[in-house]
Amino acid sequence: MVLTYQRVTAPTTEENRLLLLADPSQRLIDSYVPVSSVYAANDATGLAGILVLKPQVSLTVEIMALAVSPTKQRRGYGRALLVFAKQWAIEHGYRTVRIATGTTSLKQLYLYQQQGFRVVRVDPDYFTQNYSQTIIENGLVLRDRLVLDQQISLPNLPIN
Repeated sequence: MVLTYQRVTAPTTEENRLLLLADPSQRLIDSYVPVSSVYAANDATGLAGILVLKPQVSLTVEIMALAVSPTKQRRGYGRALLVFAKQWAIEHGYRTVRIATGTTSLKQLYLYQQQGFRVVRVDPDYFTQNYSQTIIENGLVLRDRLVLDQQISLPNLPIN
């Protein structure tokens, strides 16, 4: 699998469909996309995934959305998007990459922890307070949000 990444200024309909897989609130997507760096990941057959990176305080960048096309899931694309996000963060001088997910998002939580992210905070009732519709995931009502961080370091530069 070879992915190429293209910066997106205004998501296409297809890219927006992917964003809605990661975040079912168009209102929230519309609030953070304009102040973020958005990348479409393409493979040989077309759009494979999308990634939204938003600067936060204290040299932290947050992955606001990460989604893989349903037909391409469970093939390593999510992991590749996380690697790209961490590399992008290093190149832009960030020290921490943050990502948040629901407490019922079991596959995502597993992937993030497998890739070195650690839970740093729980936001109780985040989804019930910020989303107008009830979200059911894995047979459970999604209520709480988990925030995960990974500390990254800049590569060692050679000394001349």
